[in-house]
Amino acid sequence: MLLEARKRPTLEHVYAHYGRRLLRRNFARVWLAGEPWPAGDAPTIAFLNHSAWWDPIVTLFLSHDLFRRDGYGIMQGAQLRRYPFFRRIGCFGASEENFEDARALSLYAGRLLREGARRTLWIFPQGELLPPRAPLAFRSGVARVARAVPGAPLVPVAVRYEFRGEQRAEAFVRVGASLVCGARESTRQLTRRLEHRLRQELALLDEHLARAARGATPADAGYHVVLEGARSLSALYDRTLALLPQVLTRRA
Repeated sequence: MLLEARKRPTLEHVYAHYGRRLLRRNFARVWLAGEPWPAGDAPTIAFLNHSAWWDPIVTLFLSHDLFRRDGYGIMQGAQLRRYPFFRRIGCFGASEENFEDARALSLYAGRLLREGARRTLWIFPQGELLPPRAPLAFRSGVARVARAVPGAPLVPVAVRYEFRGEQRAEAFVRVGASLVCGARESTRQLTRRLEHRLRQELALLDEHLARAARGATPADAGYHVVLEGARSLSALYDRTLALLPQVLTRRA
C-alpha cells in the first residue's frame, strides 16, 4: 500500500528550524562544494550515500535553507507507520516491498515532482544505513523514479562526516554535475551509471579530505562553510590561552 506525503509547509518550516539547531549543536561546521544546483523551477532528483543518522537532517537543511527547494523524500513504509509525522514534512513510501508497490511508488513520485514548482526528491539509493565507506551498491528505485520524470536533472550528492582534531565532527557535502536519464537506457543501465557517478564524487571528496589531513584546508579545494556550529572546548581553550597574556599585562 502506498503511504502518500501529506506535507504541511508550516510544520516543515518548524522542523527545518529544529534540524538547523541540532546541526549547530552537534557539528563544528558544515562545508559545501561542487556544482551549483540546477537553475529554474523544474523538478530535480538528488541521490546520496546513506551512512549516518544525520543524513535526513542534512538533506532538509540543504533543501530548505540552502537551495530553497520544495523537498520530498522516500522513507521505508515501516518507519512511516512508526513515525507518521514525517509524512507531514514530505516523506512517503510503500508498506510492502513488491513489484506492485514499487511501481506505484515510482508513478506517485513522478506525479508529485511534476505537480509543483522547484520540487526535489531526495533519495538514498542504497536503501539502508550502511558504514561510511561500505561498497556502494544502488537499488533500482532512483532509476525507476527518473524514468517517470523524463528530463529531470539527477544530482549526485556526496556526504561525509569527519573528526579533524576538534571536539565535534564536521559535515562535508559535495554536489556533482547533474545528468539525465537516456531515452533508451534501461533501469539497470541507469542504476549502474548513477552508482558510478556518486562513487566518483565520493572519491573526489575523500581525496580532498586526505589533502586536508596533510595540512591543506577545505577552502583550498573550493569548500566553504554554510553553517557554523557551536564552539568546541578546544577552541574555547585556545581562545582563553590567547587572551591570557593580555589579561596578565593589564593587571601588571
